Amino acid sequence: MRRLTYFPFIFVFIVFSSCIGLVTESWKPPATINESLIVRVYLGKPDTELKVTTNGIFQVFDVNDLMIKKNIDILQLNPFSLKARIRIVPESGMFTYNGKKYRGEISIEPTQQGPIVLNLVPIEKYLIAVVPSEVPYSWPEEALKAQAICARTYVIREMLNKVNQNYDVDVSTASQVYGGVDKENPRTTKAVEETEGTLMLYKNEPIHAFFHSNAGGMTEKPENVWGGKNLPYLDHIESKYDQYAPNYSWSDKIRFSDADRLLAKEGVGKIESILVLGRNLSQRVELVEIIGETGTKKIKGADFRKIIGNTKLKSLKFGIKKEADGYFIKGLGNGHGVGMSQWGAHGMAEENYNYRAILKHYYPGIDLANMVR
Repeated sequence: MRRLTYFPFIFVFIVFSSCIGLVTESWKPPATINESLIVRVYLGKPDTELKVTTNGIFQVFDVNDLMIKKNIDILQLNPFSLKARIRIVPESGMFTYNGKKYRGEISIEPTQQGPIVLNLVPIEKYLIAVVPSEVPYSWPEEALKAQAICARTYVIREMLNKVNQNYDVDVSTASQVYGGVDKENPRTTKAVEETEGTLMLYKNEPIHAFFHSNAGGMTEKPENVWGGKNLPYLDHIESKYDQYAPNYSWSDKIRFSDADRLLAKEGVGKIESILVLGRNLSQRVELVEIIGETGTKKIKGADFRKIIGNTKLKSLKFGIKKEADGYFIKGLGNGHGVGMSQWGAHGMAEENYNYRAILKHYYPGIDLANMVR
């Protein structure tokens, strides 16, 4: 009798416990993107001749969606002769352009600056190439799922913001890296499929899901990097597992000749010294003073990083010292520092945190929701 008395309670407790943290919220995209959820990816500007290949048949549609041409395997054309958009649809669902294979369709669109080439691809197919382009497929499963949800939320936010623009994202770190079919891997595809439709919301709106490689121990506020308004879910967040990553610390050198060349536009003459004047709560550089033969100038840390270059100045958590042969720089972290640290997520997953815990750590106050149509 005693076991029968406690069994219902135990059963309810187990069921309730198993549901803790599951995604129960829903979000319906607005009509502007609801029908297709097709991502417009900018692949670049074409040469004088555009060549697209596939295995099988291409169909070419005009701006009114009328089929105007059929080809087998190879399609070549002069994109500069186009007066209106055309859409090229491979029956196989894949095509190759500029040596890379992509899913979906290809669109060539005339603009005032010349023709541009876009990949039109369903969002989930887009993501199975993005996730392994952003992080190694060998990473822990929960880190891959966290990255998939970040990437999905990021591109949805871009689609909402750029409805009236030519494209939503490009293929580089200016958006999120998109390497096409050859980057796909079963482990990252599984992470995308098992989180299909899941995204992050704040006050029922998709968040700006910024992410970066390594926070150097603490993330950054977006207004300190790009300006603009404060976003409560993007704050200074401790990221302690960054320290175990191979890109946690770094050092480099700026030669005197390079400093003179790169900082010539600052108008202070030959550079004599570069000083850090201020840091913020995350210890990132806020203000730099450039001292030259003919004057001095103070510039924001973010602007200084743009001038020197992101490959040499890997983050704004740096110090700088003048030496005999140049300026020695040493720093922590890699990237702008806003949002989720990818290596921090990796470390949390290694410590058995699930993707929900990872995301709620880096984006405090957010809700997870499933997209519905």
